[in-house]
Amino acid sequence: MNRWMNRWSNRPLDRCLTFVAAALITFVAVTPRDAAAQRYVARADTLLRRGRVFAAETLYYYAVRRAPRDPGARLALGRYLAARGALRIGAVLMEEARFFGGDPKTIGTYLAPVYARLGDYKALATLPGSPLPYAERARAEWLGANPPVVTGPDSAVVPLAPGDSGSLGEISIVIGGDTLAATIDPRVQGISLDTAWLRRKSVKRFAATFDNDWRNIGGVALSVDVGPFTLTNEPTSFAATANSRHARVGLDFLGQLAPTFDHAAGTLLLRKSGRLPSTAAGQRIPTLAYPGGLWLVARDGLWPLGGTNAKTMIGTRAFTLDPRRGELIVEER
Repeated sequence: MNRWMNRWSNRPLDRCLTFVAAALITFVAVTPRDAAAQRYVARADTLLRRGRVFAAETLYYYAVRRAPRDPGARLALGRYLAARGALRIGAVLMEEARFFGGDPKTIGTYLAPVYARLGDYKALATLPGSPLPYAERARAEWLGANPPVVTGPDSAVVPLAPGDSGSLGEISIVIGGDTLAATIDPRVQGISLDTAWLRRKSVKRFAATFDNDWRNIGGVALSVDVGPFTLTNEPTSFAATANSRHARVGLDFLGQLAPTFDHAAGTLLLRKSGRLPSTAAGQRIPTLAYPGGLWLVARDGLWPLGGTNAKTMIGTRAFTLDPRRGELIVEER
């Protein structure tokens, strides 16, 4: 092997390419962690947990400026920006963290949900160090070739009923001709259906051939109607609820339609484009979106949307979720 490499590397161009490749590999492998940058990151993480988001943001940027090739600093800034809604920028920073020597498995854990929220299923299916089990990787491959699509009017209003504790209300959805009561739960990702749906043709399932445990099965709802909107190929999970006429939907599912909740009027306004004008009026509350839920940034910390504190702060006012800007826009009093 060495003789073969030496023979080909005698050519001038090949010698140059070999040198550059070796230099890049060596550079990435030996890039040291910057102690000051790591202190910035640790302090920023503490501030973020306390709700001091913009002070934390400043320190995340300081860490990257201090050590542009430090994978820990780049990963921390990428995670933060993705949580604030800057998904593409956050993903690029995390990809760069991997290139600069970060652990692919650690980075993959944070990058996988960002790819899913972006709808970049091709990147999700080929993610190095992927945390996804076989069923979810197979689903990502299928969605890469059959991406979700939203059709319908520019905007429409659908009825919004009160929901259970911790939810943002309840709407009706239609899957395969069956109407379901869908609880809007910020803690849920995608659509969650009862295990009875595993046997229905309106849901495509993905599982290892040797594993029929529903907890290890990924799904795709082939067509979901929400009022006049039709959403095709939506990621779905399953739970043993013993109620096939009920579902739970997350804010990643509804967030793509930039929803406005008006509980006083009992309505939910949805927008096909998922975009809001930058001049939209109202009190703007920063948000942080994580796989476990959406958090509001308050003066005394982070509050889960749907929790008691958040509901008390919002009261009966209408509010709009703007996931692209990482904000909740609450109607002025």
